[in-house]
Amino acid sequence: MPVNGMNVGVDYSIMFYDGTSGQLVTINDIQDVQITALNHQLKNSPYNTVPIHGYVPDGYRVEFSIVRTGSVLEDYMVAFSKNFNNGVVQNPGYLNESIINPDGSVSRYQYTNFVVFLTDHGQISRDKVVTLKLEGMASDKVAIS
Repeated sequence: MPVNGMNVGVDYSIMFYDGTSGQLVTINDIQDVQITALNHQLKNSPYNTVPIHGYVPDGYRVEFSIVRTGSVLEDYMVAFSKNFNNGVVQNPGYLNESIINPDGSVSRYQYTNFVVFLTDHGQISRDKVVTLKLEGMASDKVAIS
């Protein structure tokens, strides 16, 4: 639950649905998530007045830091690569985000046309947990409740 009117990471729940298989993909033990709204910057610089600026939304980048607790993500990426190389159509999925707000209400969002790629399979050391890096891109973010 939120602490003293502020959200903390445990107030968030994140789930990934694969568009090709239609299955929920377990994202192991998520440690950190960085969600960045992307945009194209517009600028008009007329000679006779001040510049005019604007932004065009361009989707979202989602970066995960995950402690490896099983083979689900690596198995998913191996299957993805095999399907891609065999010409199987790869459909985007969805990333659902639920947040318990400080007032007790719940906000739910869905990142649409979401695709992921396991960019770092981890540094392996005998006395440390293995941390994976997963990156995703989404076309849009919509409220689902």
